[in-house]
Formats: sequence, structure tokens, C-alpha cells
Amino acid sequence: MSQTPVAPRRGLFLDLDGTLADTLPILRRAYRDFLARFGAASSEREFDSLNGPPIPAIVARLKTAHRLPGDEAQLTALYRGLVEEAHGAAAPQDGAAALVTAARARGWAVAVVTSNPHAATRTWLARVGLADHVGVIVGGDEVACGKPDPEPYRLALARAACDAAASVAIEDGVQGALAALGAGLPTWRIGDDAAALAGRPLFRGTLPNLRAALRLL
Repeated sequence: MSQTPVAPRRGLFLDLDGTLADTLPILRRAYRDFLARFGAASSEREFDSLNGPPIPAIVARLKTAHRLPGDEAQLTALYRGLVEEAHGAAAPQDGAAALVTAARARGWAVAVVTSNPHAATRTWLARVGLADHVGVIVGGDEVACGKPDPEPYRLALARAACDAAASVAIEDGVQGALAALGAGLPTWRIGDDAAALAGRPLFRGTLPNLRAALRLL
């Protein structure tokens, strides 16, 4: 007797900062405040380039670029404190609750893949009422190589037991999108800038916001 083929499990893989959480304005302030403590100048271009990597990698780059004094571990602790303070005030992006609720109701696994620590991410999800809809979290403290390396997304795929080709990733930054693409995930970017990812086979295009992502489910 023939068996009915089992459809591959679908997953919705979401970045946190700037995608699921409205954190970019306050993260920008944390970045500026950090550099201002050392009299170093900030720039939008530099901030944009730091959207994706984990905090230790961000601090290492800033220490080198601005010749910051002090121990790298202490600088990382300072930057992390500013970021965690910012997260305490962050709200979900418009459409976030509707998207993760609909995905879960339609049988999709929902995962958050972030450079933030796992525990801090879980705390934020619980505070804004989204924790019950997210089955998997991969934090930056759980991988050896953060975004743009594909390791975080590969780990999320394994934990969620999802097929990459049947799933979707949504990111707001280039570094995160490259990580998702490297793990074999069809990937969308929030915003209107597709140029940096154009031509990559699994890049699906841009979305104006998370409400527009409902049509992907």
C-alpha cells in the first residue's frame, strides 16, 4: 500500500532588531552614545554596516576603526548594557503580532534568529506577548560565528526541523539576509533597498512591512 508523501515542514524565520522589534532608532542611539563616551564620531553608514553581527564583533570593529582605548571585554560589556537598556523600551513592529499568530495558526514553525542573547530575546518576546507563538530562538550567544555567517540560521533550521526550501526568512539588514541566504532560505528584506542582494538566487525581494508578509504564508 502506497503512503501519502509527507510535505516538508515550513518555517518562518525572523530577525529581531529592526524586523520583529522596532529597535533601530534606539539601537542607533546606543551606538552613538557608546562612541560619544570616547569622543569618537558616529555615522549612518557605519551604523548600517553593523546591523546584523553580534555585539562582540561590533565592538571589535568599532575598537579598531576608532582606536578605542580599554579592554575589549569591558567595552563589550558597556555596549551590551546600552543595547539591553534600549531593548527594555522596544515595541513590536507594526504587524508583528498578526504575522506570528497567523503563521502558527496555519501550521508554520516560527523561529527568531538574532544576534542578541537568547535569554534577553526570550524576555522581550514574553514582555510584548509574542513568546507563545515563537517555538525556536537562536541567539548570538549560541553560535561560534554570527551573522553574516549562515550558522545561526542552520542551527534554527535544525531546531525547528524545517526544510529550508519550503521556508521563508525575513530580515531588515544585508548582513542578516546574507546569513539566511547562505543557509539556503528563500529570503525577503524589509524596506525598499534590494540592490545589495540583487542577483542572488534565493533573494525574493523587499517588503514594505510585516503586514505585507502575511501574503507569504
